[in-house]
Amino acid sequence: MGIQEDIFNEFFRKLESDEKFPDLIVKELKTLWESGEISSKEKLLEVIKIGCEDAKKD
Repeated sequence: MGIQEDIFNEFFRKLESDEKFPDLIVKELKTLWESGEISSKEKLLEVIKIGCEDAKKD
């Protein structure tokens, strides 16, 4: 594993362990990471916005 992969894996573990952080955002961020699009600020903001809107519905 590379350093970047280690960092993101730890990042995702911490997000998943945070009960207040919406699961949908973690899932979508992982999808961006796996597709190589996580460096796009626009994509990150879009995922966070969608996840926050979904969390408000609950």
